[in-house]
Amino acid sequence: MQTTLDYDGMVEDWKVELVVSRARRMGFREDELEDVQQEVVLDVARFRYNASRSNGATEKTALTALIDNRLNTLMRTERRYQSHVEQCASERRESYDPHPQADRIIDTASAVASLLPAERRVCQLLSEGASRHAIARTLGCGWHTVNGMVREIREKFKALGLDASVLN
Repeated sequence: MQTTLDYDGMVEDWKVELVVSRARRMGFREDELEDVQQEVVLDVARFRYNASRSNGATEKTALTALIDNRLNTLMRTERRYQSHVEQCASERRESYDPHPQADRIIDTASAVASLLPAERRVCQLLSEGASRHAIARTLGCGWHTVNGMVREIREKFKALGLDASVLN
């Protein structure tokens, strides 16, 4: 397989070979070299060496700096793209849950099962929408007793790791 493309006199062969050697050195894979050449060779073709503005650098040194900058830009762009793809995939996995409440239901059910019978009754009545005054009437106690039980239930749920959305 030929690793350097022929640019038919548009760019000197040694410059194309320099692009390929720098790309390999920076870790580009063999299957990426043709694409890399096509991306970088246009900049190489536009490059005009000017000895008076080179600050003592040779044409090869100046060209190497140009190639390295362009290759770094390509690598950075690819990393950003891959990061974006991974982030989108992660968000898609997080947003796709066929049973989004399943874990919470299981946790809540086991938490309720661990309560005392009177506390379980309070939970049941709260889940049915009863007010604390109505619960007190049903249980034959004062509302302050119901408030104390709700506080106890809350503490037990928090200790089991249930979040605030279950406790309200």
